[in-house]
Amino acid sequence: MSAKLIDLLLRLTRRERRLLGGAGLMILLAVGFGLLLPLQERHQQAKTQLAELRALEQWIMARIAEKQGLNQGNIAISQTPIGTSGIEAGLIEAHLRQPLSALSVQEGGAIDLRFDRVDFIQLGQWLRTAHPAWGYRIDSFRLEALEGEAAAGRVAAWISLSPTTQTR
Repeated sequence: MSAKLIDLLLRLTRRERRLLGGAGLMILLAVGFGLLLPLQERHQQAKTQLAELRALEQWIMARIAEKQGLNQGNIAISQTPIGTSGIEAGLIEAHLRQPLSALSVQEGGAIDLRFDRVDFIQLGQWLRTAHPAWGYRIDSFRLEALEGEAAAGRVAAWISLSPTTQTR
């Protein structure tokens, strides 16, 4: 096979061999750019997403540490829960009533909140102001980043609250 290729190349003129070599080089470059550039872009996007996720994780860990520091000296407050109307009033005050997708009361007075598209900073500030005097504790909290440039800084969030008078 290689002997046939060599014979074919020897029959070509010097100019034809150069053109053939240039065409081969152009094909290799096209394949290289066609495959490697998209891979590099995906790699860069993955690195950016990883950095964002690590920043979010650090922020959450800082909030947990802050909450634990605040709770160390506190005596448990067994106040009557403020109910959905009190929570809704807090959401209105924080300008979060409109992005609230669902507010439901479960058995035992537990409350579930769902935000399909909410500003991350506004939600974080509202959660910071949540006080034990409200009579609720956060049982579960889930955030999901929304994709796309139009959703920058927006998340989907699910929050479950239960009265502090309940036992876990």
